[in-house]
Amino acid sequence: MKIFIYKYGPLYITLLIILLMPACTINPQKMTKVEYPAEMSDLLSGQKLIGYEIKENELPHINLLAITPEMARFAEQAIANKADLFDKVKALHMALLKPVAQGGREITYSAFTTETPIKTFNDRKANCLSFTLLYVALARHLGIDAHVNEVIVPPKWDMRESGQLYYMQHVNVKISLRNNLNSQHIGSFSLIPDQAIIDLAMSLYRPTYPQKTITDELAAAKFYSNRGMEFSAEGNYRDAFLYLRKAIQIDSQQSYIWNNFGSLYRRNELFQATEIIYLYGLKLNPDDLTIMNNLSGVYQKTGDTNQATLFYNLATRHRQANPYYQYILAHSAFDSGDYIKALMYVKRAINREKTEPRFYQLTARIYEQLGEPKQVDMMTKKYKSLLAAAH
Repeated sequence: MKIFIYKYGPLYITLLIILLMPACTINPQKMTKVEYPAEMSDLLSGQKLIGYEIKENELPHINLLAITPEMARFAEQAIANKADLFDKVKALHMALLKPVAQGGREITYSAFTTETPIKTFNDRKANCLSFTLLYVALARHLGIDAHVNEVIVPPKWDMRESGQLYYMQHVNVKISLRNNLNSQHIGSFSLIPDQAIIDLAMSLYRPTYPQKTITDELAAAKFYSNRGMEFSAEGNYRDAFLYLRKAIQIDSQQSYIWNNFGSLYRRNELFQATEIIYLYGLKLNPDDLTIMNNLSGVYQKTGDTNQATLFYNLATRHRQANPYYQYILAHSAFDSGDYIKALMYVKRAINREKTEPRFYQLTARIYEQLGEPKQVDMMTKKYKSLLAAAH
């Protein structure tokens, strides 16, 4: 789920003129005071980037679970005559996805659109975080105990600017169910014993992926971080700073937020400040590949070739050790018709991660091109077995 896009209209004005329904609030005010080094405190003040020190009341404060009367009615109608919790969960999900002509909301996937539930409902487009917040808001209005679920999907990166790397994250909805139900995986709905997973992009999800329910506060930090990057992509650096600063205020321990914050300074060619921020984020998470890569780019810009090479090599070693990176290389080689090289890469991927079905699916395709039917059959069986286990 990541990341950076374009602003849709005057958000604050829209919220002010809409009558909001009472709702549970994601309240990101439960924060502990963090003592930063003096140089970092200076960068967090805003003075260097936007020319003055920001005040607390300038930071955004959005109720991320607010809904309108129209949204409340929509949710209530969606589950009308549904007595069972599972039926309610599924009915609300289907109502959000099915066509307007059939009484649905017809929400469509838009990878780089992070918005509040109200705007998502009105615009009918969402990324995984926007859809998750919308579903959670409506579900809680209905008395359904829904939570944001963070899914550690296979690493996927997005490079939108030369030399800058962004890690793509994914979230969905987790709902505890009263009854122990059989495993199902249909469309963008997954049901495993005692819980349901609602996901707008189910192709990104497998029940076997590491995952955890996260707090409303951390979900809010993700929202503000995403919005900050969207404003930054537009060149709206003041709002970008305020939203990213808010994300850090909510949760200062997430290295990806510091990576985004550093990238904002980098856009403004404040490379010394960028270095300070990236190094701080890397201290929090020494395995953060995006920061390693981006630090290398900063040092290249500033002419520090030794440090650029050091972090480039460090990022390369981490990337080469990643099975999903090897899978990406295998796919690229396959698409280019180099099946021997593709086989080499995919075998490396399997050696590092033996339970990923897609590795075996690609291996079967490679062996088919190499004319080895026995290997095709073996890899296909392995693929189907792992896929069935995952679902």
